[in-house]
Amino acid sequence: MLGRETTKDPCSDIQDITENKCNKPLMTLKQKLIDFLLENASSLSEIYEALPDEKETTIRGRLNENINKCFKRVGRGIYIATIGETQCALIEGNAWDKIKSFEDDSFDAIITDPPYEALNKQMQTGTTRKRNLNKGFDFETRDLDLEMFGELFRVLKPNGHFFCFMPSAKHDTIDYIHAQVKLAEQAGFTFNSQWVWDKKVISLGYNGRPRHELIMFFSKGKRRRINNSIPDVLTHARVMGKKRVHQTEKPIELLIDLLKFSTNEGDTVLDPFAGSFSLGMAAMLTKRCAVGIELGKEFLDAGFKRMKDSLGFNINTT
Repeated sequence: MLGRETTKDPCSDIQDITENKCNKPLMTLKQKLIDFLLENASSLSEIYEALPDEKETTIRGRLNENINKCFKRVGRGIYIATIGETQCALIEGNAWDKIKSFEDDSFDAIITDPPYEALNKQMQTGTTRKRNLNKGFDFETRDLDLEMFGELFRVLKPNGHFFCFMPSAKHDTIDYIHAQVKLAEQAGFTFNSQWVWDKKVISLGYNGRPRHELIMFFSKGKRRRINNSIPDVLTHARVMGKKRVHQTEKPIELLIDLLKFSTNEGDTVLDPFAGSFSLGMAAMLTKRCAVGIELGKEFLDAGFKRMKDSLGFNINTT
């Protein structure tokens, strides 16, 4: 009687140096990069340190081969993994400096609430509200200048949308608003229209108690047409009380409306004045990628914590 033919276990002669079992094949460099970047929005130097056994030239090659497939490159040496879970990057620093590291035509849209100086006088006048007693905002203010508008135009993709929040038009802000629109146009932007955010809650005032802010809608050339169902008056209650992380925080639902009007799933959006990074939350909830720049580390940390607690994912600051 012939003996039963046996098949040799292919694992038996292999020393398990890497702690990989036969049912867990060695990962390719591409998969290692994907897994690492899903948890870390990192610079090239950090990727090199995380993968010491791989040649730096090979790493760069794999990244460049897979841009727009598994990764999106949004700056010189800065990558975001976009396979699987949508990811965001939050960068600490001055927007005027950090934006220079991004390549031309990097972002599908820009949505931001800049730290404009137009309300500084209002914030420092009065003796009743806490913000007046503190003599101003709790963050540094600076108006967008021609340099910044030029950088925003450079990094935005052709036909991309640029939404910029502005104060309501009053006797002490109307000239500022017009000047900002003219600067944007001088930098190359096309001004399309003025939108309105209805906050649903009135503020103090003597010329009609305000409950809105303006949102200026620009584009780089002719605007993209993605979603024509979004109105130009958006009604969402402002963030108040303990829920508010940043003094001028915008409701996530408002930002979701702007994202749906301006972008498709998988697109990448920039907020160069991220604050508590509400745009990142809105992007994650709508399957977009987002990059934020924020000067104030306390806001960066608070925004990171909120996103981690709410969405259960990690985001590295670089």
